[in-house]
Amino acid sequence: MSLKSLLHPVSLAAALALAASLAPLNAIADNPAPSQVQLPNDPSVPAGPAAQAPEAPKPAPAPEPAPSEAEILKKAQTALDARNYTKAVELLTPLAAKKNAEACYVLGSLTAAGQGTTQSRSRAAKLFQTAAEQGDPRGQNEYGQALAMGQGVRRNFMLAGQWFAKAAEQGLATAQYNLAYLYANGRGVTKSEDKAIDWYTRAANQGLAAAQYSLGWIYMNTKSSNQNDTKAVHWLEKAAEQDHVKAQNNLGFMYAEGRGYALDYGKAMQWYQKAADQGYPEAQYNLGFMYEQGKGCEKSYEKAAEWYRKAADQNEASAQYSLGLMYEQGTGVPRNLTEALRWYQLAAANGDPDARQAVRQLSRKTPAPAGTPQARSRRQGKAQPAQTSQARPQAKGQPAQASQARPQAKGQPAQASQARPQAKGQPAQTKPQSKPQQPKPQKPQQKGQKN
Repeated sequence: MSLKSLLHPVSLAAALALAASLAPLNAIADNPAPSQVQLPNDPSVPAGPAAQAPEAPKPAPAPEPAPSEAEILKKAQTALDARNYTKAVELLTPLAAKKNAEACYVLGSLTAAGQGTTQSRSRAAKLFQTAAEQGDPRGQNEYGQALAMGQGVRRNFMLAGQWFAKAAEQGLATAQYNLAYLYANGRGVTKSEDKAIDWYTRAANQGLAAAQYSLGWIYMNTKSSNQNDTKAVHWLEKAAEQDHVKAQNNLGFMYAEGRGYALDYGKAMQWYQKAADQGYPEAQYNLGFMYEQGKGCEKSYEKAAEWYRKAADQNEASAQYSLGLMYEQGTGVPRNLTEALRWYQLAAANGDPDARQAVRQLSRKTPAPAGTPQARSRRQGKAQPAQTSQARPQAKGQPAQASQARPQAKGQPAQASQARPQAKGQPAQTKPQSKPQQPKPQKPQQKGQKN
């Protein structure tokens, strides 16, 4: 059989029929049947691509924990250091409402000073009381201070002493000082110099300059068996080295008198100068006297007048009298009886007894023009000062709470009793004075504040 006989032709119709019979198979090949869905745990079904599960919703973030009281106090301290008092008050107020002692004390201090909030002594006293009742020694001292000064509460020295004692027993130096002050002056407690010395000593040993000064003052001036110049200069020197202006003045006095030290006018001048440079009028007067007398320095009436004037301008009566005498005699300044009378009158108005006599004597020599206040006052038999006398301003460097007038301490030294040689043309009645005064109770520096 030939190859041709095997390749017989196929008709067109047969070809079309064959194509039609193959179409379903082509369709199946082009669109295969979907595979069987595989169940997750059906071992009979072969593994295949797993279906993607829907994403679960994310949980809400947990709220941040509230800051602790310690953290808030730290933030408040940072605000105080930056002098952002408004922010400090904002942070401290919620804590104070919870009777946090630290917050109550600091907020009370800010309220008393009107820093970051409206000033209110009564609200400050309540905050201090809350801190005190929580056992905070600074709060106890501040509440005692408010009671002693009558600031925001009715004055009550007895109750003040009780709060000072609570803080003092906890070792707070300012409270020890304040309690000693009450014992020294018999306010709210039975007066006791021994107890005052005890508490002043405790505070002085902690380095509190005001306590060191007050302790030295007692040893220097007391009339009791506690008088001891050696102890006096020991404590005065410690306070003076901390720039306590009254201690510097009194240390100069002790050197000038040879008390507790060998007499040394040069050292006296040094300490008077330190206090005078701080603007303390009594030291300025003492320095003027040293120049006038030529003690520890070359005598100079000009420098004496200069320092007398500095003190006189601060209403230091002895300096006003001495300056008037220099004008009357023409020593260190040109002679001017009118100016002399003016200074005598001011000194007399400030209580200098010698000035009163000088006014009477000089008024006869210097008749005032008719119609002047001085002329009218003489016709009435009264010598009046040429200008209104003002209360003596506080010397720079005194304790912070010395705003009230302080009674002069009994037994303070006054050098007027000392006889002095009179130099030609120099004033005969100049009176060097060292006037230590016991300061009022002190207020501790507020935490976070800067002077």
